[in-house]
Amino acid sequence: MRGTAPRVDFWILLEYTEMWAHDPIKSNSLPADVQLWMTRMVALLREGGRFPRVQVIRGNRGTSSGYSIYIAQSGQLRHHKLNSYDAILDLDICKDIGELVESNTYFVCTHGTRDRCCAKYGHRTWTVLNELSNGRAWQCSHLGGHRFAPNVLVLPQGRLYGRVRAESAASFFHIVEEHEIATKYLRGRSEFTPEEQVQEMGIEPVRHRPMQIRESCNKNELKTVFPFTEI
Repeated sequence: MRGTAPRVDFWILLEYTEMWAHDPIKSNSLPADVQLWMTRMVALLREGGRFPRVQVIRGNRGTSSGYSIYIAQSGQLRHHKLNSYDAILDLDICKDIGELVESNTYFVCTHGTRDRCCAKYGHRTWTVLNELSNGRAWQCSHLGGHRFAPNVLVLPQGRLYGRVRAESAASFFHIVEEHEIATKYLRGRSEFTPEEQVQEMGIEPVRHRPMQIRESCNKNELKTVFPFTEI
């Protein structure tokens, strides 16, 4: 898993309670102006040399009014509550908006319409983390890396973890809450390049020979990867 976190230095996580499509960022029932806003924001950030990524998230259905949006960048996580999706049009996400979130917030991939493994394993892990954190865990759309399910993004630290199974989620949670890095599950810190992600683990970033692996636990298709190896 070393060095496999997608390159992201600007996270936009929007609560979306409808059924998630295979690609809920492109296929959803959000107002057209809101969809255009997201497209423009991503384009502007990329033009500025940033690496943005939009995710949809959901918590316990029917437990709150309005919609949450989280913005994470530069080691900070901010939370803003929207009365309606149209309210997002008035936000300038490049400036400080909403409440600063200092506690770890957990985003667990449970995107079953993208890959069954994420729903099968991810939902169990989300349930455990949500209980342990007193509601600081969210279900999240595809984070990349089906084969590492369940995947957990922890913000504001910006690290992505993989294979955090429900039976080990409590141990993982307590390590992270102690402000330590759960190296056993670490894929990498998303704002870093793959090589920098591996260097943060104290490993020289040397690529291993190519390997054929299954893309997911429920798919037989093979893909070629060049993992980092410890020397």
